[in-house]
Amino acid sequence: MYKDIVFLDGVDDDFCQTVINFIEEWESYSTFISISSSGTTGTPKTIEFSKKQVETSARKTGQFFNFKKGETVLLNLSPKFVAGKLMIVRAILHEMKIVVAPLNSNPLKGITLLDEIKFGAFVPYQVLEILKDDASKLAYEKIKNVIIGGAEISRELEKQIAQLSNKNYATFGMTETLTHFALRLIDGKTDFYSCLPGISINKDERGCLTIEPNDILPERLVTNDCIELIDNNHFKWKGRIDNVINSGGVKIFPETDEKIMEHLFEENRFYLSSKKSEKFGKEIILILEGNIWDEIRQQNILSEIKKLIPEYHAPKSILFLDKFEETGNGKIIRKKF
Repeated sequence: MYKDIVFLDGVDDDFCQTVINFIEEWESYSTFISISSSGTTGTPKTIEFSKKQVETSARKTGQFFNFKKGETVLLNLSPKFVAGKLMIVRAILHEMKIVVAPLNSNPLKGITLLDEIKFGAFVPYQVLEILKDDASKLAYEKIKNVIIGGAEISRELEKQIAQLSNKNYATFGMTETLTHFALRLIDGKTDFYSCLPGISINKDERGCLTIEPNDILPERLVTNDCIELIDNNHFKWKGRIDNVINSGGVKIFPETDEKIMEHLFEENRFYLSSKKSEKFGKEIILILEGNIWDEIRQQNILSEIKKLIPEYHAPKSILFLDKFEETGNGKIIRKKF
């Protein structure tokens, strides 16, 4: 079994065993592995991939970051899911050392990283917690390249990340693509994603991203992600077509506007939706989770929003919901009214 692995203090027995189990599975005679999807783009399901496909994905990331034998990667995501599995496979294929950190909100708390780590992967809430602690932040900056995925990165968190001395990348991908197929440097300037080597993209008649057949995907994959196509290897993400609102003939991508205004809502979760309008067909409304605000506070927040986004994008009213519905992995289920 692969031996170049170190378990740091604080890693519990269950996490250790999960890591060992996956390494044994990877090194077994079986030519396939099963991976569970999160349900972000539909009903959660288990997909079977050949180990050759998994290896190809791992090598593409290695090529992008120029992995070398003897370098170190950090593992702090469970190999029960695709991100953790791929981290282990990358290390094995490139003959890199694996350092396993605790599986919690701040896996770097109380840990001294003696050597520079070439590569690590985190979810946004882990990065947020790490940056609250000075010692953890110093350890984090010792990781030369970090990929961040699994959930959207807030505008405020991106600002903090852009100030760090290491390189951080937002990922774009799904279970069907064996984790990320594109990356965006978080530096406060770069707003486009670059595809990994060998990945070619396009868009369909709806303006949605398509991934052309490659050595991971045997067939063209059509997504519901609306994009601005720069070329066949670069794109800007605009939002999900499921969420696009047509108001007065103008297509509005709520995710884009939400990112701009999110700093106004530190205490309430929110999203932009729509309701029927005789004048516009659909008009934008703001959906807030929690107790109803008084009229003055509502008008103040609507006025603040108008200063940040185009007037025809701005919500005309606010609807309060006691509790947002969520998917199985905690993402808000958006409703239109």
